[in-house]
Amino acid sequence: MRILHLFLLLAFIPSAGFCLDFKHYDADVAALLKEYQRQGSSLEQDELGDDPALMSVEYDNGSHTVVDFRRGAISVSAAGLGELKWTVKQLLLTQFDPSDLYVNLVEEFGLVKQGKAKPFFYGQIVDTDGQPIAYEWRANRYADHVLAQASSTDDGRYQVTIPLVNNHSEIAGGRYAQWVRAAGARHRVKFDLMMAIMETESAFNPKARSRSNALGLMQIKANTAGRDYFAIHKGYKHTPSSAYLYDPKNNIEVAAGYIQILQSRYLKGINHPTKLEYATIASYNGGSGNLWKSLDSRGNQRRAIERINRMSVKDLYWFITNRHIRQETRNYLKKVASKQPKYR
Repeated sequence: MRILHLFLLLAFIPSAGFCLDFKHYDADVAALLKEYQRQGSSLEQDELGDDPALMSVEYDNGSHTVVDFRRGAISVSAAGLGELKWTVKQLLLTQFDPSDLYVNLVEEFGLVKQGKAKPFFYGQIVDTDGQPIAYEWRANRYADHVLAQASSTDDGRYQVTIPLVNNHSEIAGGRYAQWVRAAGARHRVKFDLMMAIMETESAFNPKARSRSNALGLMQIKANTAGRDYFAIHKGYKHTPSSAYLYDPKNNIEVAAGYIQILQSRYLKGINHPTKLEYATIASYNGGSGNLWKSLDSRGNQRRAIERINRMSVKDLYWFITNRHIRQETRNYLKKVASKQPKYR
């Protein structure tokens, strides 16, 4: 197999030489942390980043691919033009199912399968005729076109950038729409809310992972949202593994269940649906506790909810986007709310 590693870009994972003390954690949480530590030993620090929308793949021929799901661009570099063309063709034709991938031990990204399945980037990359690429002859022709524009780097490597189509996010998101609708119906969560959060969180990167170990399409933290989901919806204590949360269907189900928990428990008492939605978005990003602290100097939940109920919808949106104690959450509400209309 020609693939070596899938590097999921995050800021920090403990290295093999860094020993954590797991004795103070529940058994399932400790197992998860140990799993992260093992995975961290195979990651190279110069490959690590801070955006869950980035996916980096390195092949054993020395070629390297970075997919930017958010900005819609793919960078491919290799030591020679032959290796570069091979990598571009693999990228165009790979048919891997993201639910089969397991963190950095992926074996499918560089594998062109036989069969009728469409490539993963089908429709997101088009050739010079504006056509999606599904066959080797078309991939070969487009690879030659791309190579004609290759540039050389300071270290003597060759590099190309492949653009995704303008509506790549909608195409990528459409792959998960049926699961979002099903999970939303089960937990009474709006489709546009789920899709807008997914695009904001991961830009539809199924293997997204943040520096805080939020995982997958909806950036679920296993030991918070994951545990809440299993405790409340399944009725038992459990911390889901990274393999479980990297499965898109599981990730979407847990996220929908967690949003239902936020709305029915943590944010209970907010009496207007739009204000509840704004509070949900803010709490999904920054936690309900930080929302209460933003609204009440002592973080009192009852007083904070009473204040929300006295506000107009417009005033609450302004407050969260201007006065929430976390700048990230201020911007987060703006991003999610701005994306919702296209999914309605």
